[in-house]
Amino acid sequence: MAKNKIDTRVTILKVALQLFMEKGYRDTSYQDLIDKTGLSKGAIYHHFKSKEGILISVFEFLYGATKQPIIIEPEDKVKDYKSFVKLYTETKKGQFRDFKKFLGTKTLKFNKFLFFFEAINENEKLKKISAEILKQEMKFFEKCFLGLKKHNKLTKDKDTGILAESLFLMLEGAGIIMLFGQNNEREEDWIKMYSKTIKDFFKII
Repeated sequence: MAKNKIDTRVTILKVALQLFMEKGYRDTSYQDLIDKTGLSKGAIYHHFKSKEGILISVFEFLYGATKQPIIIEPEDKVKDYKSFVKLYTETKKGQFRDFKKFLGTKTLKFNKFLFFFEAINENEKLKKISAEILKQEMKFFEKCFLGLKKHNKLTKDKDTGILAESLFLMLEGAGIIMLFGQNNEREEDWIKMYSKTIKDFFKII
């Protein structure tokens, strides 16, 4: 694919994401994309045959652009509870940094991403993609718990898979409360929430 075609596709995806965040998926039209990108309907249709196709590509592209690589295996890096929290919060900070770079903004408005709930609920392919992403995150947690077990910070009878799923669900619940609450736009508040939730989880295991 020629560079200008790649650039055009990326432009459409970025504009679409901004529109979805501002107006919601349902209320964003092809005409909105035409007006914001300055492209013709034919040019947009050349890359994406439907608004649903744009939505799925936005989801995949955003995930790819903000996915944080783990240089070494978590079970080698996580040696105690403190390093567990540090690894996870640093990963999230990296995601936030990449979100901002992708969107071309200095701050993130987390409540603007609520349109994803609507979109995922109505699209079977997005449900599958989302489920796969969630599995990857739980696998990451499981490896972190294996690190604790490897360094004798977790008793051998603890099931790392169950712990990973439980912590994931606890973080998801805390995240939803943050999204629908007030003062949810500051990155540092989200990092504090992640840190506190994991520490609270350690207290009950």
